[in-house]
Amino acid sequence: MGRLVILDPTAPPAAGDSWVPPRLNGGLQGLTVGLRLDRSWRCYEIVLDAWESLFRRDGAAIQRFVVDARVSGAGEQMRTDLAAWSRLVDCAVIGLGN
Repeated sequence: MGRLVILDPTAPPAAGDSWVPPRLNGGLQGLTVGLRLDRSWRCYEIVLDAWESLFRRDGAAIQRFVVDARVSGAGEQMRTDLAAWSRLVDCAVIGLGN
């Protein structure tokens, strides 16, 4: 039988970063979970729809963010909106890491 190695994609915070990750071992009650999606990967919307109902069942509020424009003035606006969205959430699912 082969061996499977699971990599941890997290990195330590940057020097001077004051953000502290939420403690999820107490459950999701009262947390705001961000769900970031990209319209170019339509099947991921089905995944997020399923997860959203599970997060809500466990007491989380949901804030979705759809990435559309990536270039020019619209891209700059999207990056500004993304930065604002990131301040609204306690934690976020931004992709499946594949």
